[in-house]
Amino acid sequence: MKAIQQYDFGGPEVLTVTEIPEPAPRAGRVRVRVAATSVNPADLAARAGWLRQVLPDLAPPFILGADLAGTVVDGDGPFAPGTRVAGLAPWFVDQEGTYAEVVSIDPAHLAEIPAGVDDITAASLPITAETAWQALDLGGLAAGQTVLVTGASGAIGGWAVQHAAGRGAKVVAVASDGDEKYVEGLGADLVLGRSHDAGELAAAVRKLVPGGVDVVVDPAGVGGDLVHAVRDGGVFVVIAVVPAPEPERGVDVRRVSAQSDGALLARILADVAAGKKRTRVGLTLPLTEAAEAHRRSESRSVRGKIVLTV
Repeated sequence: MKAIQQYDFGGPEVLTVTEIPEPAPRAGRVRVRVAATSVNPADLAARAGWLRQVLPDLAPPFILGADLAGTVVDGDGPFAPGTRVAGLAPWFVDQEGTYAEVVSIDPAHLAEIPAGVDDITAASLPITAETAWQALDLGGLAAGQTVLVTGASGAIGGWAVQHAAGRGAKVVAVASDGDEKYVEGLGADLVLGRSHDAGELAAAVRKLVPGGVDVVVDPAGVGGDLVHAVRDGGVFVVIAVVPAPEPERGVDVRRVSAQSDGALLARILADVAAGKKRTRVGLTLPLTEAAEAHRRSESRSVRGKIVLTV
């Protein structure tokens, strides 16, 4: 089968189209023929070697990729052969990536794709949508509370806005220039423009919410003085390895990393199928152009997820 193998750390040029054997059947696993996967910041960090700060034993060769949509080939679990599924492969655990024609995965990480949701849409959302949900859970966000979401034009931030609005929270969002209406359409109550100064952004939030927000979810990694936007005793949630601010005034700084959860993914896909939530795909490319996809992602020339079709 075709796969994108990485034999060294470096730039996009280290991503190599190669032929390798399909994964063999394994007890407790299903094999999925991949129709689409997507490019995430974690893929870029792993490729370049930046993730060695949290995974010191990480070493090529490996195959990148965490998101997938495809069709079950065979294996154990509740999904019959031919079932369309999406999932989040736990790449941080086993480095068994989804930039390949066939993958082997625990069925607990999968959810059936509902009718009306295409493979590209399904592949664009697992890691970002699940991370956003889990960030709000970690922040303890409840109906009636106020949350600040940075990077709301991006994938995790966009999902955090939608999930928070769905919980009945008031959402203050930070959007890129030109994306204000898009973010409002996701359910944000108030939209602020991006600021290069965390203190200025915190001050702008305090003008809108004088007592401070209950929770900050910070996919953009603003950190620093943005902690001033949180009320005394509130929660500031950072994503994966982005910098965390220094706690103050009893603010609880917490860090979330995506945990693959097929049941949660099924709920999110159902919302997408029902038109309650939406993903944003900016570009599709064939798997064999993974290197170009990484270049485009790093240049930030695409608004929305980049999906690789297999």
